[in-house]
Amino acid sequence: MTNRSSARRRAAALLLLAGLVFFVLSLFPIGRLIQWPFVILTTFIHELGHGLTAMLVGGKFIQMELYSDAAGLAQMRLPSGGWRSALVATGGLLAPALFGGALIVAGRSTTSSSRLFLILSIVILVSCVLWIRSIFGLTVMGLMGLGFLWLARQRRPGLHQFLIQFIGVHMLVDTVTRTLSYLFSPGASVNGVIRHSDTSAIAQAIGGSHLLWGTIIAILALSIFWFSLRRVYLR
Repeated sequence: MTNRSSARRRAAALLLLAGLVFFVLSLFPIGRLIQWPFVILTTFIHELGHGLTAMLVGGKFIQMELYSDAAGLAQMRLPSGGWRSALVATGGLLAPALFGGALIVAGRSTTSSSRLFLILSIVILVSCVLWIRSIFGLTVMGLMGLGFLWLARQRRPGLHQFLIQFIGVHMLVDTVTRTLSYLFSPGASVNGVIRHSDTSAIAQAIGGSHLLWGTIIAILALSIFWFSLRRVYLR
């Protein structure tokens, strides 16, 4: 067996183990409590996707807020033009899939897993300083960022690889469950206030219906995960 084949089998085994752990945790209240920070992490990536896309189209990322019900809100200032608003909405919707796909690909090796683990901790901590403004968000993400930074400094490449795979699996499962239902909803509750969903925002900005854009983005998100898995295990 070649080194490449051995590494691929190890990555596949870790991915399956991460998926099994995720499933078992979801069966018990204490397990769901353990998973809860990773649900907040998905929301963080979603809101960060909105903000970074706003910056890419010439706008300003003002702040984000994260709430205990796993909802979030990013505030941006954008130049005029409906296409910019549509891109910003799309950026948030696709961010968890892009991020989760990157984690799955990085999980092929212990080296890339450790590097990405360190990068993730830095991104979280920088976001706490620059953009996160809710007390809940600062507390949870600050502790998570510091925890990830501490883990990244430990010479535990196998643990880093498993955690990267676990977070990637969570992003995939969250996309298939929570995110997909949100894609086809005209609105959602954010901190007790009903707001237009991102797909509704796209429809208002450039036309069409939220169901149409929900379908398109769902296909794109699932395709991202498929290509990431294909790149790792079918090449």
